Amino acid sequence: MINGLVVTHGEFGVELVSVVEMIMGPVPGLTGRSNSGKSVSELAEEIKELISSQQDCDTILFIDDFGGSCANAAQLAGAAGSSTRILTGVNLAMLLDFVTWRETMPIDELPRRLVEKGRQAITAMGPVQEG
Repeated sequence: MINGLVVTHGEFGVELVSVVEMIMGPVPGLTGRSNSGKSVSELAEEIKELISSQQDCDTILFIDDFGGSCANAAQLAGAAGSSTRILTGVNLAMLLDFVTWRETMPIDELPRRLVEKGRQAITAMGPVQEG
């Protein structure tokens, strides 16, 4: 099984995990963390500890914003290793797909699927003003 760690600004990631569990039921191995009140190095250390506590498991880190403090902390934690992947732009569709496929897809294939699913979930539902 592949674990998931959602690291975001504020309580956004914690709430996303709560919504996933409202829809899917309890999800062992999926955790949300906030960067609130933490420096990048403190958050990096927390990420490192969480990943190392999940020994013998692959991990996907879901980050809210590419280039933000959460993404920087994930990279500082050395999370982009052979058993960990970092995906930015987390949304509910990605997390639901993650829970559905994490037990059957390998760590080398699942991130591509999740990025595609996340992109498909972003759409304009009414008239789009160009300009």
